[in-house]
Amino acid sequence: MQLSPKATRFIIEAIEHYQASHEARLQDSSLPEEESAELANDYQYLEAIKTDLKKYHEGLLGTCTSYVKAG
Repeated sequence: MQLSPKATRFIIEAIEHYQASHEARLQDSSLPEEESAELANDYQYLEAIKTDLKKYHEGLLGTCTSYVKAG
């Protein structure tokens, strides 16, 4: 599958939003330890996916001269 720079950036932003949700839930002191561990593992997995997508996105930007990178 090939994604456009715009689609890739959208997915990265969605992952970041989902990670923020995980962070907020992890701050809950009443969260059971098992659920906390699962959320932490999911957060790390999301971070790995995000890192790969950012590399992919940077590669797309390198090959697409008409695309202007958004801040």
